[in-house]
Amino acid sequence: MSDGSKKVLEKKAHGEYEFTAYGEFLSYFHAHIDIFKKLLKSRKMDPAKVEEVAKQIKSYMTGNIKKTDQFFEHLPQFSTMLGVPQNEVSTYLNSNFIEVLNKVQEKLKAQELEKISNAPAPSFASAAEEIVERLQVTHPKDFVFVQKGILTVLENPLTGEIIEPRGLMAESAKAALSIPTSAESEKEPVSLTDALAVANAPPTPVVKKQSLIQERDKSILLEIVETFGESLTGELLEVKIGPDPKDNPLPEPTSKNNTTTASEEYEIEDLEFDDSDSSSSHSTSSPSQTEDADDFSQDIDVDFEEDEPHVTVDPNLVRLESFNVKEFMDLVQTITGFQTKSDQVGYQNWLRGLSEFEKAVVSLRTQVLKEQKNEPVDWNSLFQMMSSKSDLSREVLSGIVKKIKNFQIVKLTLDRMIQEFKKGSPEFMQMVKMAWPHIQKAFFEVPNYTQVQTILKGILSRVNDENHKRDFSKIFTMALNFIQSKFQA
Repeated sequence: MSDGSKKVLEKKAHGEYEFTAYGEFLSYFHAHIDIFKKLLKSRKMDPAKVEEVAKQIKSYMTGNIKKTDQFFEHLPQFSTMLGVPQNEVSTYLNSNFIEVLNKVQEKLKAQELEKISNAPAPSFASAAEEIVERLQVTHPKDFVFVQKGILTVLENPLTGEIIEPRGLMAESAKAALSIPTSAESEKEPVSLTDALAVANAPPTPVVKKQSLIQERDKSILLEIVETFGESLTGELLEVKIGPDPKDNPLPEPTSKNNTTTASEEYEIEDLEFDDSDSSSSHSTSSPSQTEDADDFSQDIDVDFEEDEPHVTVDPNLVRLESFNVKEFMDLVQTITGFQTKSDQVGYQNWLRGLSEFEKAVVSLRTQVLKEQKNEPVDWNSLFQMMSSKSDLSREVLSGIVKKIKNFQIVKLTLDRMIQEFKKGSPEFMQMVKMAWPHIQKAFFEVPNYTQVQTILKGILSRVNDENHKRDFSKIFTMALNFIQSKFQA
């Protein structure tokens, strides 16, 4: 399966030991063996026969399974070797896997920690040998250290090739040069050396961003009262500062049965933020349905001069068009749930039930996350491989990647908003909790920014406290400006 030199545990920055990828694989390997033994023993099989079958399965897994996510794919072979129906093996795995895996990992971790504590201290012939051994890096041949502005880089004097700093040094340099550490677009990450000139360039003029809530002039009623208050006669004139409800009148309901309208969808009474009055059916009508309803050509018995060519529409392009932020967020939440529970079997079962399009979204999201960690991704090869094994064209696959990157920006924005909300008072946080489903609903409408602002203004109109309204407005405006600056149309 492997040699003993592979690390099972590695020490993280916070000082705790965690399983390496190989250690994770090793725990899955032994967990499956233990579960299969338990299954055979529950069927009253002779102990000697149980060990024989376990040995055969262990040999099979050693030769055929190389990754953690491959165990589920070999379920039919396991069933054959065990002599147990596949559905029974699958059910037994699902109900026992997490418990057995936890026990195996606890035992494996204790065993490895004991080895680490009892291992003899390594000896080195020189300090240079210790550095190379511990850091696993060597100084490249023909390169020398050169100062480039605020950076110290490795340069080959013969070829001019430059090797930039990495790790913590690179992060510090990027922070000094204000370079984002994650790839938020399809562009290549900015080179540190190329950014040195940018760092000393004159700052670009700051454009004042438009606020979500327009500033209103001083109320004319207030000016009248302040100027002529002593000479006014008649009934007392009550001065109200703020938006006039008449500016956005609500349409009168036409009948008792038709009580859900576009404006009432975001009506919130006394900050209860109840979703019961939302009309999903109203918002699900598509432009294509509207166009079909306005198409009267089928009602006219006239031959046109030229027959329009029949255009075959790729159903996956239609599916791509309908793929929205909420669907993406729900998918991410499901994946996170499986990861939190360490439910590998459940995840594989769920994955097998997805459509070809949804499986591509899951796979491509993994690659997008890799790219955001500055890991190289060969999109051309990936698209070619995936399109050859499915009905998804390169256009659909590249469209999925673009939408995932955009939707990741919306997700990041919502996460940042939560952190900003937490800075408020307990009373403010209580209002946030009630409003949060409606705030999410607003940002799920991106990139329809008009609709986003309509929903957010509906929320603000139900906030009575001026300080709270100002805080909400500030955070909403910052969030919208951030999304609009990053979202790729």
